[in-house]
Formats: sequence, C-alpha cells, structure tokens
Amino acid sequence: MSLAVCQWHHKDMARQLGWNANIPPNGLANRPTVALEDNNNPLGLDTPVPDITIETTPEHYNLVAGDPSCAGWTRRPDDPNVVALRDRLREHNGIPNLETVTPDQVDRAVELFYRDGFVVVTNALSAEQLANLQGATTRVIDEILDADPEAAAGGGAGGLPHRYSFGSTSASRHRLHDPAWTAVIDLPTTTPILTAIYGSADYIVGGGGGDLALPGAIEYQGLHSDNIWTEPHDPIDGLTMKQLPVSVVTINFPMVDLTWENGPIRQIPGTQRSREPIPSVGDEPLWMKHSTVCPAPAGSAIFRDNRCWHSGTPNLSNEVRSMPNIEYFAPWFRSEIITRSMPYERWVELSDHGKRIARYVTCDPGEPVLGAGFTHPRAAAREAFVESQLAQMEPARAAIARLRR
Repeated sequence: MSLAVCQWHHKDMARQLGWNANIPPNGLANRPTVALEDNNNPLGLDTPVPDITIETTPEHYNLVAGDPSCAGWTRRPDDPNVVALRDRLREHNGIPNLETVTPDQVDRAVELFYRDGFVVVTNALSAEQLANLQGATTRVIDEILDADPEAAAGGGAGGLPHRYSFGSTSASRHRLHDPAWTAVIDLPTTTPILTAIYGSADYIVGGGGGDLALPGAIEYQGLHSDNIWTEPHDPIDGLTMKQLPVSVVTINFPMVDLTWENGPIRQIPGTQRSREPIPSVGDEPLWMKHSTVCPAPAGSAIFRDNRCWHSGTPNLSNEVRSMPNIEYFAPWFRSEIITRSMPYERWVELSDHGKRIARYVTCDPGEPVLGAGFTHPRAAAREAFVESQLAQMEPARAAIARLRR
C-alpha cells in the first residue's frame, strides 16, 4: 500500500490524508505510562480535568493513557506492526453472525437493542439524505484539516490523533446548525423504532455530532460508556444509571460501508447494564478488540444505548470512516450537556414531531447559536471565537447567552 494512494479530493485540490509518520502513537501529548486499573467513569461530567492537555470531552478524561499496545510503532501502512495488525483484523474483525434489520422490523430491532445494547438498521437513509450528509461531513473534515493539516490534535474519546469529534470540533459543541444534521432528526425509518424503545414519543433531542477516523488512526480507543450525566444522588439504595431504563439513545449514520479495515465502531454486546469494571485497553481479552459492527452498509442507522461499552478502532484503510449522529434523551432524562444549538430557522423546517422533540435545543427567533459556523480541533481556538461573539453583544444579552451555553 502506497502512502501516495491516500488522497482527499475536494475544493478542486488533492491533499494527502492521514498516515502521517511524523505523529507518534497516541500523539504528541505526554501521556501517562501506566493506565488506570479500569475504564469506569462514574463521575461522568464531573470528571476532574487531567494534568495533561488532550482534546477530548469531559466524560472521557479518564482515557488519557491512550493505547499503550502500539507504543514504538510508526504511523505507516507498511510498518511491520501495522501489517501484522491488518492481517489479524482481516481474519478476525467483526461480530460473528451480526444480525441487522430493516426499518419495517420494529419489534425485532427493539428486541436486539435491549438484548445487546445496540442494533443496526439498514437502509435508514435515502440516497439523497446519505449524499447530503456525506457532503456536509466532507466540508467539516476540510475545515478540520485546514486547521490541523498534520492531523495531530485529535479528539473524541481519549483525544487520540487522526480522530475527531464532529460535535466537539464545532464551537457550538453540536452540528444542529447544519441542515444535513437536522434533516435526519425525524425519519420514517428511525422514529418508530425510537418510539418503541422508549415506549413513548415524548423523548427529546439532546444534540448532534458524531465522529470520524482518518486513515492511519492505528490506536484503539479504550472501551467506555458515554456518561453524559452525573450519577443520581441516592444515599438509601445506591441506585445507579445502570439500573435505570435506557436514558440516552444515540443513532450513528455510517457514511461509508463499515469494513474490517476502516475503523468500525466496536460494541460489547449486553454490557449496557453491566456493573463489572470496564477493562483498560491493555487488559482486554482479544475478542473484545474484534467485537466490531461490521460489515454494515453506508446509510444504516446504528442505535446505541450510551451505557453499552464501545470505542473506536484502528482505521488501516485509505478512506475516512465518518459517522454523524443524533442523540435522544428519554422523556424523564435531562443533562446539563444540553444546549441551544439549533437556530430557529432550522427548527421551523422540521416536521411537527421534529419540532416537538427539538424544543430544548432550539434558539428563540433572532437568537444566535454561539459558535455556529466555526470549526477547530483546538478547544482554545473555539472558546476564543465564542468569547469574541459574546464581546460584541450587549452585556445583559451576553450574560443570558453564557448561562444557556
């Protein structure tokens, strides 16, 4: 495989994409040499900021150690360690006999979701919807690489290089200002399944983002739950989120076919209610490394219980693996992570059901979405942009905007 093969064609130009041998495994951050005993993160949004600087979300600060298994590797497709990993994945990667369903199989989709903590629904997007999302994600990737041409900053869970979060790289923290994202909030292929999962149509939209892995993302993310909450205060029975009904469902939409090679998401079936400790990358059994959601075609919808153990995997191909998403909260669940990230102009374009479930993320008429339209992988740059917006507002309006952010 030649490095020259991996080119990104857009803006009437081509650029080399990924496989940057100048970026060492786990990136340029001075990561701890010893990982935590496990990847549990009961503090969720209250997790203390680590001593090192990595571009990650607060609920994933516990993943700062990265992936020690690839220490000493070179981020090249012909590195002997990468070649050996590719050979192993070709032989073993993918959940055996992965069952997928079609949008009309609502009952089976719900059954698999509750059994495994996730379910793959094929043909969820029309050809037009898929093309619109592919175009939107391509534009975002261009913006990210304009700011970080070395693909060194990274992001997402654990802040690994060659990986980014669509939500976190937006100064608004979400992508609900983009019509390609809002267009998939309420679909005839997904809404009936969501309604059946929650047993109600009164769930709400919590946000929209997703993630991407560039070619040469050789590291495994540590297994984790997406704890976008703090555990309930229950001094009597010690109730935890694991014991409650599903609180957050995220739907990921793969923009390319997920294969053994291009970094498919991995899911550990049945762990959404597990109270066992989540192992660190170095302590995982090998079958967990191979428990990936592939093959799965582009345009599918992967419904995920946020508590189910999951992570990103190495992208050893020459294509970007991107998966935009929409997050939905149970009717009874709220989180401080929810923000007004959808312009009123986008909201009025939604269906009646879409308007109702998006009411908590929608701005008032004339109210700007702070940070919308500015993409950067560095948190400092995003915050500086938002501060410049706030500085141009009247003090009273800026104070309200800060509280709503």
